[in-house]
Amino acid sequence: MMPSSDVKREIFSLYNKKPRGWHVFIKKDQRGYYDTIVTHEKDIWFIKEEQINPYDLIGFGFKEEIEDKEALKSIRPCQFGFRPLSKKIVDEVMESLSNNKNMDRIMSKIMREKPLPIGRIRSEFMVQGPVIYPAKPMELISNQNEIDMKLRTELNKLIYKRYPHLFTTYL
Repeated sequence: MMPSSDVKREIFSLYNKKPRGWHVFIKKDQRGYYDTIVTHEKDIWFIKEEQINPYDLIGFGFKEEIEDKEALKSIRPCQFGFRPLSKKIVDEVMESLSNNKNMDRIMSKIMREKPLPIGRIRSEFMVQGPVIYPAKPMELISNQNEIDMKLRTELNKLIYKRYPHLFTTYL
């Protein structure tokens, strides 16, 4: 288990070495903490965070190996990544938004672009994503509930130690 900032730094470093095959899922748990799941090849990261203020997230993360890679195939839409955007595409997006036009064709065009390391993107604009918000909890490894409980426990301890006022009720 590591601080979430270190886990995200590790993921970002690995992404920049091999930008294809990434998938990102985010949801909120019953306490309101952000649960982020990142998959790449055989690796899966679980990150649990609390937003302390608009600029600060704190939390913990954990890396595991995916047991059943076939289980992920059914939930893998487009790959997550950073993609360059041409001025022409940006103009199309702006025109579609201002005229309330359907964005499906433009989004399809953007998602056909291969994800690139950030350092290789030379265009003025880029897009990040997609990030998937699943409707129901995803069970991807057998000890996922145990990992979730450990992450929640450690995050609760950290918040109680640094920000005890977050556990009190407002009057």
